[in-house]
Amino acid sequence: MTLQRADVRQHLSRILDEEARLLSDLEALLRDETEILKSDDVDAIARIGSTRQRCIDALTRLDGERADNCRMLSFGEGRGALGRLYAWCDAGGTLEARWRANLKIARRCQQLNDTNGAIVTAKLSRVQQLLMVIRGTPAPPVYNARASRYGVLGRRDLGRA
Repeated sequence: MTLQRADVRQHLSRILDEEARLLSDLEALLRDETEILKSDDVDAIARIGSTRQRCIDALTRLDGERADNCRMLSFGEGRGALGRLYAWCDAGGTLEARWRANLKIARRCQQLNDTNGAIVTAKLSRVQQLLMVIRGTPAPPVYNARASRYGVLGRRDLGRA
């Protein structure tokens, strides 16, 4: 059985369509997640986290499917392989252009995810600080400008009103 270029192109086009839809969904989810993280709604955070994970899993499956096509059609592995596959079945370059458009959305998703990660890290740090106060454990050591280590910072009179 021989695969026709048009059939491969149609298959890759379907993958790109589904990927574009999933990336758009993921971008919207990450924007929603930013707002939810700011609101401290634990149940909403859990719900959106599982929805995001399903979207990531579907994107990972599509990427694997695309890589399988490259290997199956003897184009090898990696980004160069995908470019060769697109060039082989789509001389006009529309598939590669769509793939690059998807990469732009993926980069925006990565930036949003990094922002959300920073929000989570800041919140966890704040919770850790509050727990240390409640438990009465000393603050972690800090360093001054000369890299000398301070111990626990004691009370200081910062001024009088």
